[in-house]
Amino acid sequence: MLNPVTPAEVVVAIGHAARDGARSEDPGATFARGQLLSAYSATRHLATELSLFGPEVAAFAAEVARIAREGAGDDAAPLLALAAVIAATEDAQRLGDPVCELLDLLRADGSPQAALVRAQVRAALARLGDREVELLADAIEGPAL
Repeated sequence: MLNPVTPAEVVVAIGHAARDGARSEDPGATFARGQLLSAYSATRHLATELSLFGPEVAAFAAEVARIAREGAGDDAAPLLALAAVIAATEDAQRLGDPVCELLDLLRADGSPQAALVRAQVRAALARLGDREVELLADAIEGPAL
């Protein structure tokens, strides 16, 4: 999985922080106030993830599937099978496993072509991570001009 925390788990954690802050005997206490502000911040990040990150994950899946298909060498069947699974998976919770399998398969191959494909997949992963950070930063600071 690309993101080990589900949206439901994030909501539960936010709820616990808000509840604990609300139940504080001293609602003006620094810690309780910090918990409530953290809960607020987490909701902004979660809203960004839920509303904007899906298309980024779908584009990543399409890119990695294309890289795998184009990089398939002599024994193309395993790469093509993983490419099909990856192309059909747009959920970040389910996408990490087949991408890891692809990287493992490429690592085990050891050929220069497999190393090139592996580097391309890793670069795509880095771009996806960078894009996620950009989206989250935009939620806080507004889009960069």
